[in-house]
Amino acid sequence: MSILGQLRLQWANKTFNYSVLILFALLGVVIPAWYLDQQTWVTPLILGVIAAALAESDESFTGRIKALVITLICFAIASFSIELLFDTPWLFAIGLFLSTLVFVLLGAIGPRYTSIAFGSLLVAIYTMLGAHESTNLWMQPALLLGGASWYYLVSIMWNSVWPLQPVQQSLSNVFNELSLYLDAKRNLFHPTRDLIPQPHRLKEASLNACTVFALNECKTTLLNRSKRGHVDGPSDRFLQVYFIAQDIHERVSSSHYRYQELATQFSHSDVLFRFKHLLEMQSKACKEIALALKLGNEYSHSNDSLVALVELQDSIEYLQQQNVEEWKPLLLQIQYLFNNLATVEKLLSNVNNPDIISHDDSVLDDTNAHTPLAMWRRVKSAFSLDSMLLRHAIRLACALTLGYGIIQFFDLERGYWILLTTLFVCQPNYSATRKKLTARIAGTIVGLLVGVPLLTLFPSTESQLVLLVISGVMFFAFRINNYGYATGFITILVLLCFDQLGEGYAVVLPRLMDTLIGCALAVCAVYFILPDWESKRISKIMTNALKTNRLYLMQIIGQYRVGKKDDLAYRIARRDAHNADANLSKAISNMLAEPDRYQLPADECFRFLTLNHALLSYISALGAHRQRLEDESIHLLVLEAHRSINQHIEVIEANLGDNLEDITHTTVDQFDIHRRLSEWRDEDDRSARMVLQQLHLIYRMLPEFQTLSSSLKRTNSLEDKATES
Repeated sequence: MSILGQLRLQWANKTFNYSVLILFALLGVVIPAWYLDQQTWVTPLILGVIAAALAESDESFTGRIKALVITLICFAIASFSIELLFDTPWLFAIGLFLSTLVFVLLGAIGPRYTSIAFGSLLVAIYTMLGAHESTNLWMQPALLLGGASWYYLVSIMWNSVWPLQPVQQSLSNVFNELSLYLDAKRNLFHPTRDLIPQPHRLKEASLNACTVFALNECKTTLLNRSKRGHVDGPSDRFLQVYFIAQDIHERVSSSHYRYQELATQFSHSDVLFRFKHLLEMQSKACKEIALALKLGNEYSHSNDSLVALVELQDSIEYLQQQNVEEWKPLLLQIQYLFNNLATVEKLLSNVNNPDIISHDDSVLDDTNAHTPLAMWRRVKSAFSLDSMLLRHAIRLACALTLGYGIIQFFDLERGYWILLTTLFVCQPNYSATRKKLTARIAGTIVGLLVGVPLLTLFPSTESQLVLLVISGVMFFAFRINNYGYATGFITILVLLCFDQLGEGYAVVLPRLMDTLIGCALAVCAVYFILPDWESKRISKIMTNALKTNRLYLMQIIGQYRVGKKDDLAYRIARRDAHNADANLSKAISNMLAEPDRYQLPADECFRFLTLNHALLSYISALGAHRQRLEDESIHLLVLEAHRSINQHIEVIEANLGDNLEDITHTTVDQFDIHRRLSEWRDEDDRSARMVLQQLHLIYRMLPEFQTLSSSLKRTNSLEDKATES
């Protein structure tokens, strides 16, 4: 690739692009302060830029203006409140507790307000850091707000020049995740007699979760540029590509048969290898689409995957010509798989012309609160101890107030870093807090070890300002992907800022001690104050996963009566099912990071996750092949089978819920699905066979689901009794 091409690729990189924006913003406040010889301005101006950048969320132009006004108002309230109450400790403590509660609960309105609330608390603590040197009520708040305003001005101008880049980057991320998912899926087609699918299913569930989160992020990016879910203008084409990505995801996540049986029967054939090769080529195509979207180039679909598809078709036809009786039902499953991947191939080839594929409903599900009344209702709904947001708000408010009490009791002049550390480390759950804790302590220690020699080697103001800007840029470059590195760079920035005031070396030990105290407060808060252990919530998450799968299946079965229709209701049901599966995977991962006494048996949890993901895969296959069933008798059989499955899943949901009745021995057979299925197996209607086959695969999973649900329920009950005692 040429140098120009490399530069263009770097420019399209989200982290690099954002780092350049931060560079301009920091230079815009550092250079004027240096030119005017106002070293005391440097720290509050930079902290204002940092707070604004951390509080910013992706929006359209009008959305950014609205968010900017709200953010600056909240920043002003936070900063001036600190200045007014700073010399009255008891009022300050009350104000700190109540303002923390209010700001955190603002997050109930939506992600934008979560970011604004965090930024406002950050500005409040930044004001505390410099309050003892503040000469009047106005100076420090004005500088903090000045830095924030400058950042927002640069950001608005930046995003006005490249307004569609966030959409391109989020769509590119979706196809990157699809590429990884396809690559993992091909491992199921390894022709070995002893194929054990569970490890592959677990990896699939993890990658599916990543793909779902990428799709959700992309949807949010598109919604921010919509009018109540209607996307018009330049973003409309990207919306159509997003719908194509959703369709590909549904087909990629589908399973048509028990792959270990296919591997056993066709271990001496090349057909499964050809499936693997085709999936590899389609994975490569997704990666190429991701790069084209990121660079804004036109995507040209390669012939490699088409050739692989044709070769796979030839291999299937050869097996059919062998006329082996025991292969016939399996070859039908292979044909369904082929048809599915052939449709994926068609979707990939149409990415560059997305308008060719028509969608029944091009409206996104807009769940944002747009009116003051709707916003209030969301905040009001959080006023319950069952609300994780309220519990987090109480924990954080208690931790910050206790930290302030420690500062006052020991008269710690620079102790407000305790509050800063607590704010960053104290997360809504134990697992996330633990990760932040480790990264924060390690990053602070390394930052101090590197920062102190830098103060000695670069004593001049100009050299330190250069290092300060570099540290700020690197903090934002690593903030998302490596919080430990980010903490190291922000620690160096703090040392350099205070050295501008002649206190660089004096803050080394206080910074370390305050970090340790702040981390201890954060961990104690999530452990002792209204703790949210995942094991206490896991039954609800499992129940929701089953429920959303059941509703997704219900939407699909309805379309076998009326025909395929990708309307909003169907897409919502599909998204909810995948979100629930992703949340289950994340919850189990979080639970395993918690103390042993609060964990459920890992094997049973992973087995439930595997079964749930397999259930979702079988349902997705039904969704991928939706079409109207013309034969009324077949349709009645499908409805009867679905009714039985639906009722049984409801019973399992009840068993996982508050109903303690042990229903392990409840009869699954309301009628003999296997016998009724076999009556239609040799009929000519392949679509009907596929539907009945998938329903039968689902039916076969239900007894194990039932056994697992009862076992997990008993374990949970024993855990609750042990905790109470």
